[in-house]
Amino acid sequence: MSETIQTKINLGDYNKPQEQTKAVGIGKILGRIINIKDFRTNRGKPSQFTSQSAIGDDGMTDYYIIYTVESFDIKSQQVSSFFVTPAIVKQIQRVPNYQAELAAGKLFGPCKVGQKKSVKTNANYWCLLFPGEEGY
Repeated sequence: MSETIQTKINLGDYNKPQEQTKAVGIGKILGRIINIKDFRTNRGKPSQFTSQSAIGDDGMTDYYIIYTVESFDIKSQQVSSFFVTPAIVKQIQRVPNYQAELAAGKLFGPCKVGQKKSVKTNANYWCLLFPGEEGY
């Protein structure tokens, strides 16, 4: 004879607001050394700073976020997720098998958040600097 056991799950617990740390711009940690443990792309509503070319037909834009091992005190909150620019995304994507490496628990780093000057436009852009590289 089999016995049926019923478990009651209170779904109300899952609907409570969770404390969430929002990502901030990578510029908030300029000059800091980081180790990246995850990288994600999210689609969301564009801000007033989003260029028209970055807005898709759906009215949304891509946001690139890195998650670091280190937490930084920003406005009295510990933050370990940061919005990054397409230039930094390209740096991460140049690493062979970066997705599999991060998924396996390997870190991207150590690297330092910095800026370089574009040879083409002479404008500053955000980048990651590595040991031995000028500015590290």
